[in-house]
Amino acid sequence: MWAQILRNKYLHSKTLAQVTVRPNDSPFWKGLMRVKDTFFHRVKFSVGDGSTIRFWEDTWLGDRPLALQYPSLYHIAQRKEEYVATVMQTVPLN
Repeated sequence: MWAQILRNKYLHSKTLAQVTVRPNDSPFWKGLMRVKDTFFHRVKFSVGDGSTIRFWEDTWLGDRPLALQYPSLYHIAQRKEEYVATVMQTVPLN
């Protein structure tokens, strides 16, 4: 129930990775936002269909996000917020 309340109040149709703190957010939410980056760097995600896993910034391949494993590539990537499913759909499988 609490997860649904937080989703409706703060996330709307975004993922946790996409939201940022706003001045009128509760102290509880602001605290969560302060530890969000640490959380994302310490967890490993199961890819599934790839629609909720960020290609560059979530840990899904190896023990660190691809952005940290390949900083030069991440720096030149034009779409840093893309999801694994989106990236894999654009890669030809020849």
